[in-house]
Amino acid sequence: MSITLAIGTTASIASTYAAAKTMSAVSNANPAEATLEASHGVVVGDIIHITSGWDLLNNRVVRVSAVDVNDVTLEGVNTTDTDLYPAGSGGGSVREITGWTEITQITRNLSVSGGETTYADTSTLKNRQDQRLPVSRTPVDVKLPVFDDPALSWYAIVEAADAIETGGRFVYPNGSRTLFSGFFTVGQVATVEDSTLRNSVDISFAARPIRYAS
Repeated sequence: MSITLAIGTTASIASTYAAAKTMSAVSNANPAEATLEASHGVVVGDIIHITSGWDLLNNRVVRVSAVDVNDVTLEGVNTTDTDLYPAGSGGGSVREITGWTEITQITRNLSVSGGETTYADTSTLKNRQDQRLPVSRTPVDVKLPVFDDPALSWYAIVEAADAIETGGRFVYPNGSRTLFSGFFTVGQVATVEDSTLRNSVDISFAARPIRYAS
């Protein structure tokens, strides 16, 4: 059994991006391999934000685990199922995330909702045992309650990202991390709790997140 204390968790928003680079193809493999234009400049360990013709890859933020000239490996991305990832139609573009800004002064009341599996009822009249099949997952929403201060460096960045799909990152004390893209908003009116001004940064995920152990 392994237990990790939450204290020390950080949340960050992607604050700078490199120019978009063409992604001409993505392989059906585990892990998937993307072919980028010759001037891509991506190296091992870079974090890229993907636009793809595959719905299940589109808008995802992933880490690059290998680079072979113009072919980059998308760590943790499995595209072997050609029903979900039709061969030859995964192309698009990528943008390297070149800078992160930490969202500071988060209180210890961070909350996550959504992400549950939804099911279709496939029970028949004859079968006395109800049956169901998984269909999709509900949207993930994260609320980061913060001590309010509009002078903090991240505040203007989150405000500027309002209604714009942006990369995000959670890093946990054990070194694991979650990468995602989503819509960040910050409250326009501070609230009062325990005689202190409070606010919240709300995040609605735009695609499936990815979790890395380190």
